[in-house]
Amino acid sequence: MGLLQSDTHLEDTLNEAAAFQMFSSLRTLFAILLAYCSPSNPRVIWEKYEAKMSRDFERVPDGFILSHDERLTREIWSELRIQFTEQDLLLPSKLNIGQRYAYDVILQEVFSSGNSSFFVDGPGGTSKTFLYRSILATLRSQGFITIVVASSGVAASIIPGEMTAHSRFKISLDIFASKVCHISKQSSVAKLIIMAKLILWDEVSMAKRDTIEVFDRLLRDVMDSNLPFGGKVVVFGGDFHQTLPVIQNATKDQQIEASSVNSPLWSTLRKLILTENMRDISDSHCSDFLLRIGEGCKQKDEDGKITLSKDISIPFDNKVDSLNRLMDFGFLDLSVYSSDPYQITNRCILTSKNTCVDDINEMIIDRFPGQPFV
Repeated sequence: MGLLQSDTHLEDTLNEAAAFQMFSSLRTLFAILLAYCSPSNPRVIWEKYEAKMSRDFERVPDGFILSHDERLTREIWSELRIQFTEQDLLLPSKLNIGQRYAYDVILQEVFSSGNSSFFVDGPGGTSKTFLYRSILATLRSQGFITIVVASSGVAASIIPGEMTAHSRFKISLDIFASKVCHISKQSSVAKLIIMAKLILWDEVSMAKRDTIEVFDRLLRDVMDSNLPFGGKVVVFGGDFHQTLPVIQNATKDQQIEASSVNSPLWSTLRKLILTENMRDISDSHCSDFLLRIGEGCKQKDEDGKITLSKDISIPFDNKVDSLNRLMDFGFLDLSVYSSDPYQITNRCILTSKNTCVDDINEMIIDRFPGQPFV
């Protein structure tokens, strides 16, 4: 319509997206802006952001070459095309002592064609994901195939290329009804497993022991080996202080019995323990407190409840007043974030229910200066 002749607002949108989004998402956003926002000079915008949108294509690994009689399946091609950046390759230099030890031990096993499997044990905040990304960047930069899965969809969204274990290995969601993986030895997924240098399974503490044992049988079958996990180098990770396998109407004893620690395979894993809390490195008191709760060392009252100290809790009077005090503590003056939105990216309120999320978001939006618009 000619009402907006400047593309400044579109460039501001791309600038903000470039700071937080993956390169593929940035390309998608650029396409949407072309299709629906009618920029006055799209070529200028393209030339300005071309490098940022195509940075992942600069480091496509080319060291992995298949023989002429092998067909590059969709699964294998997808794994080889997973994005990694120069920053990812610098991650190993930033590992702490415990992480570096685990990194060296795992990669030594990989490069020596070993057959040991590992469990990375670390409470929340010990940066297990940082360790995983360091290992994966090292292997992927050299053209090796890696398979990364997680027990839940939320966990599977953290690392590029990650999928749920049930989706990748065709494991039945009702493991008690079908204790097999629906993968044939001639399938492309089986070929991917054979070619993979490393298999990483995050949040394994949420998986039932039957699921792990089905996975073990799959690898033994595909690899034609009777070694645990078919002789593949498998890295499991998780925190048993947190969520155990979810079994409907199960007792606490039944949940524990279904855990992977009660599988015969558990004793075959080499344990690598992370202890340094990197998330709360400036607040060791809080991280130690959470660890004592997770290990059952914190004293409880006669009702089995733990009393929180005043310095880490907000007294409850009523829902509205208590939430307002929580927002005052977490976000202070929202007018500051209106002028500098990047400051708000390091602040959030976590809650266990979606209904609470909606209530809190609505209250925070009402606090922002100005009129809301969609």
